[in-house]
Amino acid sequence: MKATRTHAAALSVIAAAALLVACEKRTTTTDTPAGTTSTTTTVAPSTAASNAMAATASAMNKAGDATVDAAITGKVKTKLLADPDVKGLAIDVDTKDGVVTLNGSADKAGNVDKAVSIAKGTDGVKSVENKLTVKP
Repeated sequence: MKATRTHAAALSVIAAAALLVACEKRTTTTDTPAGTTSTTTTVAPSTAASNAMAATASAMNKAGDATVDAAITGKVKTKLLADPDVKGLAIDVDTKDGVVTLNGSADKAGNVDKAVSIAKGTDGVKSVENKLTVKP
């Protein structure tokens, strides 16, 4: 999780740099009867810079989604390991966009149901894909 935070921080720095580089200041000097005047204007970022900023924002969102999914996986796995009936070490937990997939085995059908129930009861879980098998 620390690496994900580091990546998100790096992406933030890149985005900020892109914003600063993408803007351009132009100073125009005009001679008028009243004297010389200077006008400074800021020009909006170019299309390429806008695309770069959009790509950076998208990457930051993906990093954030991965962090949320990793946290959900950790919560579910912790709950499965804490339950005395469910053999949490025999169950693999994967999360993608809030959908938890359980792979592995349990010794009874009741423990499969319990593992699914534990996963469904975890904060952030949108749904659960049950790919568990019963092995005596």
